[in-house]
Amino acid sequence: MHDLIRARQPEGPAHEWAQHVEFRAHRRTIIQRRTAPVRLDVVIGEAALRRPAGSSAMMAKQMRHLADIPGQLPQVTVRVLPFSAGFPGGISLPPFVILGFGETSPGEPVEPPVVYLEAVVGNLYLEKPEDTANYHEAHARLVRAALDEADSRQLLRQVAREYERGL
Repeated sequence: MHDLIRARQPEGPAHEWAQHVEFRAHRRTIIQRRTAPVRLDVVIGEAALRRPAGSSAMMAKQMRHLADIPGQLPQVTVRVLPFSAGFPGGISLPPFVILGFGETSPGEPVEPPVVYLEAVVGNLYLEKPEDTANYHEAHARLVRAALDEADSRQLLRQVAREYERGL
């Protein structure tokens, strides 16, 4: 993680790299906590699996970790969008996160959802209802086009074996 963040901003100060790593590690803790863990529904493009971001051994370990997460954390769903799915919705989407903040007992959101986009020029938060609705629909299209959870695990393990063989 540290190497990826440093590669993104090589001229940045080391303390900022550490802050980014700490922030991402904190996200992991709220997903793994025992009391009220956050639900995480991930769709990963196959290109991200096949573009090395480290050694082959590290990539194989990462693929196996992604395949095993749903069995360890039932609130996490991991699906892969295969190359064969093309571009659901007709365009390639940048990575995005839809942040939901829970609901009150009658089903109303505690806070309106926010879409988070990480970009080269800075991070962007979209709060307008029409923007968040568009990203909810984009996510739904990705989920419909992605492999189901079992086939995604199988592909992740296949890619792990490919990295282990040095392909």
